[in-house]
Amino acid sequence: MRHKILLNIITAFILFVLLINNSFSQHNHASGIFSGLAEGLSINGYVDTYISWDNDRQNALRQFSSVSPYSSEFRLNIAQISGKYEADRVRGIATIHFGDIPEVNWPSDQRYIQEANIGFRIVKSFWIDGGYFLTHIGGEGFLPIDNFFTSLALSTYYEPFYQSGLRFSYAFSDKCSAQFHIVNGFNVFADNNKNKSFGIQFWVKPGKVFDITYNNLIGNEMPSSVEGKTRFYNNLVVKMFPAKKIDVLVSGDFCIQEKSKLGDPSASANMLSGFISVKYRALKNFSMALRGDYINDESGILTGVIPVLNEGSSGLKANGVTFAVEYNPVENSYVRLETKLTNTDKDQKIFYDNRNSKVEVNLSAGVGF
Repeated sequence: MRHKILLNIITAFILFVLLINNSFSQHNHASGIFSGLAEGLSINGYVDTYISWDNDRQNALRQFSSVSPYSSEFRLNIAQISGKYEADRVRGIATIHFGDIPEVNWPSDQRYIQEANIGFRIVKSFWIDGGYFLTHIGGEGFLPIDNFFTSLALSTYYEPFYQSGLRFSYAFSDKCSAQFHIVNGFNVFADNNKNKSFGIQFWVKPGKVFDITYNNLIGNEMPSSVEGKTRFYNNLVVKMFPAKKIDVLVSGDFCIQEKSKLGDPSASANMLSGFISVKYRALKNFSMALRGDYINDESGILTGVIPVLNEGSSGLKANGVTFAVEYNPVENSYVRLETKLTNTDKDQKIFYDNRNSKVEVNLSAGVGF
């Protein structure tokens, strides 16, 4: 049944591309590999494979692993294909995907759709887009080729991956832009209540060596069956380029949710998380990266409540450090070996054999085309 659904989606995607191509066939055609496609229409793909290991042997799915989630197997992280159209006043994108990332992270009824949206330019630099989107929140994406690391920071793991709704965007200049989002909710496609969530993104590049992005999302994220609680999620990302061969990425999240504090349900609770990553390109095709990350969700707003020795329960308190070496055989490809150590609070012994630490090793490779 699942493969039949995938086949239907692939067929619909191909028909969509052919329809768009025929609709704009009267325009000039692109050159090179896409010489048969109308100008503005492009198709690209991405494939990523991995094998991972960790010493937390109690779980089939590795804890805190949205990417490379299965241990001791050669697996497919993701295989995807995208059709994209860009013109003066209209644009659109449709991406279908398959593999462990969508299986673990996407809702089962929308598993094969990564994003699908269409937009119209109202006036110069002002666009309105609607449909399914990748999230506007976070310093890391979920595709390993786009990140310094294959594994995700603890903060990224609990951020949304996707959203559904409307996006209003305006570019003030090539150094400043803003977006406003109206979405169904936090990491959902289909609405789980009768409320909408609202978010903004503001990006600015004050100079050549760094840029700053602020994101947020506010709304009631509780399902209709329970009492509503307003969540205000904030994310700040700073990208720095202090030297020709060095990139630095800093991301911090602060979330507050009303009526959610453990021990006092009438009070608000908060969550704090973040990471710092540094990448050093030692040679043209070789680089190394180091990341430190942290999360403190004492009341379990996002992480849920877990048992704590001698204290009842609490939300997750953890930190981690990751080191990776990467080789890029050709442009838009990578082979990466990394190791990560995750430590939880001394009283949160959630890993195998009653431990509060986990060691993992990931070997992954990907190519975009």
